[in-house]
Formats: sequence, structure tokens, C-alpha cells
Amino acid sequence: DVNNNAVWVSHVVSLSPPFHVVYSGNPLVRRLFKEAGYETRSPPMIKRRIYWGTEIRERMLKGKNWQSLVPKAVVEVIKEIKGIERLRELSKTDHVLR
Repeated sequence: DVNNNAVWVSHVVSLSPPFHVVYSGNPLVRRLFKEAGYETRSPPMIKRRIYWGTEIRERMLKGKNWQSLVPKAVVEVIKEIKGIERLRELSKTDHVLR
């Protein structure tokens, strides 16, 4: 991660396929992308305490049920990209748990 707001958007763009719209519930992320000329949208937060990324990642790392907390399409993508393996690898060096 880049800890510099001035270059963060360009860093994300360099790592992503082309896109025109940014979805984020984070006001800073929306502001940074809007200032960079991107359309931004804030998705509705539904049951945020249940569908919380930190909780889902913790469950993945602990081998607990996480699939019930995300849509089936997300489960399929996580499996396809070996997301849990990637998360475990990242957790060796990064602080992904709260």
C-alpha cells in the first residue's frame, strides 16, 4: 500500500484493469478519485456489521464459515483466484486482522 494520498490513485490505477467508475464507502477514497476525474458512487451499506471485510477475512484465515456472508458470485471469484491462499500469504507480513 502507498501511504501517500497524492500518488495513491495513480498506484491503484496502475494495478487495475481500465475502469471509469469507483465504488467506495470510504469518503477519502471517493474524494481522491473524484479529484482525479473518476465518477464515484457510494454503495448502500446493508447489514454492515455482518458484511464487514475484516470479519470475513478473519473467518477465512481461521477456517470458519465466511461464504454465508458474501454473495455466491463472490465465493466463486475468491475460489477462482485462490483468494484464501493469497490472504494467508499476505497475513504473514501484513496486519490483516484487527
